[in-house]
Amino acid sequence: MDYRDQHTFVIMAYKSAPYLETTIESCLNQTIPSSVCIATSTPNERILGLGQKYNLPVYTNPDHRNIAGDWSFAISCAQTPLATLADQDDLYHPDFSSTVVQCLEKNPDLLICFSHYNEIDEETQKRPLNATLLVKILLLWPFYIKSTFRSRFWRRLILRLGDPICSPAVTYHLAQIKDHSLFDENYAIALDWDAWLRLCDLEGAFSYIRRPILDHRIHQATQTSFGIQGGKRYNEDLKVLQRLWPNWIARLIAWAYSASYHSNH
Repeated sequence: MDYRDQHTFVIMAYKSAPYLETTIESCLNQTIPSSVCIATSTPNERILGLGQKYNLPVYTNPDHRNIAGDWSFAISCAQTPLATLADQDDLYHPDFSSTVVQCLEKNPDLLICFSHYNEIDEETQKRPLNATLLVKILLLWPFYIKSTFRSRFWRRLILRLGDPICSPAVTYHLAQIKDHSLFDENYAIALDWDAWLRLCDLEGAFSYIRRPILDHRIHQATQTSFGIQGGKRYNEDLKVLQRLWPNWIARLIAWAYSASYHSNH
């Protein structure tokens, strides 16, 4: 069996990418193979060399302006119905591909599926449960009753108090979305939260895989950590929350939610 015509890992590589090789190996070591490619806006000897070593196509964004543009370019590199935008720091479990393809087979109108995940540190050691992860689990409570929702109300409900969906754990059903312009260039940190909200306006399903099939690495150089340090995460979260709540409630939620960010450190 082979999923290379159904699912693609698009590995988003940036600058020195110290964990890139282990990410590549995890994507290649699936029990049932998927297509794998690399997308980058910063081509360099390391990224190009690893592409050559593993015989992977490396696509360079010719119009690098911001992270949203890089994500849009990356998703356009996939030539299959399903695409996962793989983070250069993360590790995908060997059954990731088979699990997401099976999810599509059960839900032909799938928009996105996303999974639970483990957090790991710089040494690839599993991190203990922290406030950020606990909040996300609690926000996803409807999906622990039912794994798939098509109702706009229920899909939006999980997003009203924060973004509990880990973007590297998301697989996009491009044939259902039909538009690669998912990511708004006005966001650098909350661009995925904004995208999920706009996907809620489309007909189709969100499906949650309750077991971890991804190891998500947390370290000081991540985009989220930079955003926390600069206060940008709070500002972008507030901007999204103001679309969902009156201003005073949005500010209260943003303040409460930001308290959990510091567990990233």
